[in-house]
Amino acid sequence: MNIVILGAGKTGTFVASVLSQEEHNVILIDCDAMALEKAGREMDVATVYGRAPNRKLFEELAGQKPDVFFSATGNDETNLVSCSIAKQLGFPKTVARVKSSDYLEQGAFDFGKMFCVDHFIGAELLAAQDLFKVLVHTGDLAVEHFAHGAIQMKTILIPQKWDKGHLTIQELGLPGELIVALIHRSKEEQAEEIIPHGDDQILPGDEVTLIGEAKVMNQLHEIFHIEEKKVRSIILVGGSAIALHLASFLLRQKIQVRIIESDPSRCNELADLLPQATIINRDGKDCSLLVAERVKDADALVACLEEEGTNFLIASLAKKLGCAKSVALISDPALAPLLETLEVTPALSAKANLTNKILSVVHQETLLSITSLTHSENKIAELKVANGSKIISAPLAGLKLPKNLLIAVIERQGKVTIGKGNSLLAAGDIAIAICRPEHIDHLQNLFH
Repeated sequence: MNIVILGAGKTGTFVASVLSQEEHNVILIDCDAMALEKAGREMDVATVYGRAPNRKLFEELAGQKPDVFFSATGNDETNLVSCSIAKQLGFPKTVARVKSSDYLEQGAFDFGKMFCVDHFIGAELLAAQDLFKVLVHTGDLAVEHFAHGAIQMKTILIPQKWDKGHLTIQELGLPGELIVALIHRSKEEQAEEIIPHGDDQILPGDEVTLIGEAKVMNQLHEIFHIEEKKVRSIILVGGSAIALHLASFLLRQKIQVRIIESDPSRCNELADLLPQATIINRDGKDCSLLVAERVKDADALVACLEEEGTNFLIASLAKKLGCAKSVALISDPALAPLLETLEVTPALSAKANLTNKILSVVHQETLLSITSLTHSENKIAELKVANGSKIISAPLAGLKLPKNLLIAVIERQGKVTIGKGNSLLAAGDIAIAICRPEHIDHLQNLFH
């Protein structure tokens, strides 16, 4: 596809890099010549110097028949106006990055129609939602919802007291409405990933991803003997937009929130926006501050600064000081094993969430969403069977899927079933698949 990205900041260049690796034709626009020169040197993208919104520039780009226009600057209004101009000039699909939740809420104003935006992406809001799920679902490493909530995915850590490791998955007698989709197993300094079958086993210490009907997935803690702890107090380091959204979610649940932010003016903003939270104007890297704030007594600390390295440092420091759960934002899932060695929980940053959303928009004909598994390169893909698809009425066993591609769950008119060799797909079905990134196009072709 031909994709135009406005904004060569951290977000725009990160998305451009991912899309170029997928062999899309990417044009990156910015008024910062040095940023463009760096991007052109480090990745296979075309660069265009120019300020936006710019009608004349967009007219020239429209002549190259772009498929997607993504406005990724740090200014909501610039992104909205740029999308509006691009759509009027014939760009088929427009995507706007927005920070303010006002544009994402369904209210009296239809901002999408008003500004000709096909897709809004609130990357910071997405990241905050993911963090909220990690923090509140204390026994879960990750939680995702698909098929409008009918299907749920959870990644759980099997406790050391698990006493059924000698049984195969088939012998465990798990509910029929869920499937063990992936096992991440650490062996000494090595780790392996298993897309399991009935004769595989679940061992203590495994990180297991399960997918199934939402109401059945709520029984996992009982099935695997995982203790849940009520969350009462959270410390956030960094007063970013992610922290603001996350704090709002936590306060609604009556959870005590403390935010440590080094910028005095940002502290004043946060104090106005979050009157129920405690705002601390200090440097989060200060060990004595974390001790004074009794980080060891908090249920969790989240390092949600822009700098990934600083997040590593603060989260690992909090863990060393005795914090029960320490979380660091990362943009690259491949870094998760490093955090594991420090007993730090990784969470995907706004950039990573935004990229997953962009990928689903690019493949939107059949691909509804893509989710990254934190400790893995594997993806969870949510797909819809198109009318006339070649897979309609064909048993899954006859599709000759790659070995490391699994169609795990199928939702049809609200009913959830596990994907088996004799399962048949119908037009309009929603399927959840686990696959390597290079299989996304193959899946899209199958379901189209």
